[in-house]
Amino acid sequence: MAVEYDLVIIGATAAARAAAIEAVNLRARVALILPQSSGDRLHPQRDFYPYALAQIAKTNQPDRTRLQSPSSYPWKYARAAIDRLEQQSSPALLAAMGIDTIIGVGEFCRRPHLAFNIDRRYLRARAYLIATGSIAHYPLIPGIQETGYLTLDRLPSLIDANPKRQQVVPRRWAIIGSESIGVELAQTLAKLGCKVSLIVETAQILPYEDGDLANLIQAQLEAEGVKIYLETIVTSVSAEDTTKLVIIGTDSIAVDEIFIALPDRPLLESFNLVGVGVDYTEKGISIDNKLQTSHRQIYACGSVCGNVLGGYQSQSLTSYEAKIAVRNALNWRKTKVDYQSYNYLPWAVYTDPPLARVGMTSDAAINSPRRDLTILHQYFKTCPQAILSNLTSGFCKIVVTRSGQILGAEIICENAPELIQILAIAIQQKLTIVNLTTFPCLSPSYAEFIDRAAQEWHTYHRDRNYRSGWFDPLIEAFRQLSAAIQSRLSWWK
Repeated sequence: MAVEYDLVIIGATAAARAAAIEAVNLRARVALILPQSSGDRLHPQRDFYPYALAQIAKTNQPDRTRLQSPSSYPWKYARAAIDRLEQQSSPALLAAMGIDTIIGVGEFCRRPHLAFNIDRRYLRARAYLIATGSIAHYPLIPGIQETGYLTLDRLPSLIDANPKRQQVVPRRWAIIGSESIGVELAQTLAKLGCKVSLIVETAQILPYEDGDLANLIQAQLEAEGVKIYLETIVTSVSAEDTTKLVIIGTDSIAVDEIFIALPDRPLLESFNLVGVGVDYTEKGISIDNKLQTSHRQIYACGSVCGNVLGGYQSQSLTSYEAKIAVRNALNWRKTKVDYQSYNYLPWAVYTDPPLARVGMTSDAAINSPRRDLTILHQYFKTCPQAILSNLTSGFCKIVVTRSGQILGAEIICENAPELIQILAIAIQQKLTIVNLTTFPCLSPSYAEFIDRAAQEWHTYHRDRNYRSGWFDPLIEAFRQLSAAIQSRLSWWK
């Protein structure tokens, strides 16, 4: 049976649902295919499970004397919070908005017409959008498949949501990989009374972040009891009775559970992409700057294309791509994706204290050939709200030009994800660091941290003007004289 649509969207990700809502807003008839084989990816809000777990761990940190029996209450509380969050984007709610939601496994077919075949139904459409996202990477570690391990998808199922059921929480954990989710989970588990070993192959945790910020996070984790192994490779994994052994060189770590925090891989299931002429590699589907694949009727967006920003996947970026892909699929006038403007998309690592950044990093500014860049430093201990709250750990770095234009910022402190958005808006609106000093700011508040960092610009600018009052004109005169001599020598030649 053939069914006609304007747009067929394939995927159970947040980007797929955002695309479906955008298409409905454009008065299009939409079908959203939720592949059954995606498992927990039918519930994209479960990506927030570690964050929900961290919040309850932060507010209800167990006594250190309970290390022998970590409570399952925080796990069940986080599971209940995610269930409430998922109700906001449930298939029933999407159906009420006019989106035909179909759960099942299907594939593309090209004869007699291009269609998506699912449960003996041929879904024909003007365009198709693939937004299946990515899944956890299955590591090639000897013995890992036989021993068993957890990923982000499987984490919520570790503890049953039934409050009457007595369940044992794994006490000893090994987290393998340098993804930010691994660092966040390691700290959360330590707060919940677990013994955690974090094993990374890189020279520092959070390898995409500034070294000073990463070192502060590492010191915090070690102070809370996390054992960190840097530049360490897991050679094999085995199981003995109920204990799992993680082999690193000549040493072994005995744990109760293993969590894999390695980069995800694009979810390229058997959709018969080859049969309809869609080019892809193991890194993802190939697209152009209009998010169009090699087949003119098929579009793709999100991490299924292998797109990452700043080293990590970003839901804000995938939602932006989803809206652009829908508009290009339904309209004859195509819009190009402007990744340059999305280099100023804020990003956060939800540790305690959290880390956030936007735009150019301080390391990039130091290595840049530009000579007009300055890095402003401000420590969180100068903020009145931080002093009153006894949360003075942290600092920020703001990259500005000689004229005061803000190019990027990095913050590590309490409420860093909220503070970074102030600077993200300033960058997007092309405000200067001087403009930030004119904004009214409540006192006490964490926003004073940004105000004090902006005030530092006046000190730097005043000192620089004093130093350059006689030096810069002398340098400029020397350059003009040198140019005149070179011009005269070239004329004589």
